[in-house]
Amino acid sequence: MMNLGSKVKLVSFNGDSLSPQDCDPAENYWRLIGAYGTIEELENSRGRVLVRFERNLSEMGLHCHNPSPNSLYILPSDLEVRS
Repeated sequence: MMNLGSKVKLVSFNGDSLSPQDCDPAENYWRLIGAYGTIEELENSRGRVLVRFERNLSEMGLHCHNPSPNSLYILPSDLEVRS
C-alpha cells in the first residue's frame, strides 16, 4: 500500500519499460526505471502520485517542472513499494 512517505522503485513509465523511438531526450523518463524515490503526494485527479526521486533529474537532462525538485507525477502501477 502506498502512503505519504512510502519508499518506491520505478518499474515502468506510463505502463511501458521502453521509451518510444522518437522520444525527446529531455522527456525520456524511462531512463529512471530502477530509480528509487519517496511518495510526496497521494493520487491526484489524474490518478498519479508525486514521487521525489533520489536522482537529480536536471543533471540527467530531464525536464522537471513539478512542485518539488526531482519530482514527477507517476502512475501507481508504475511503482513498486520498497520493503
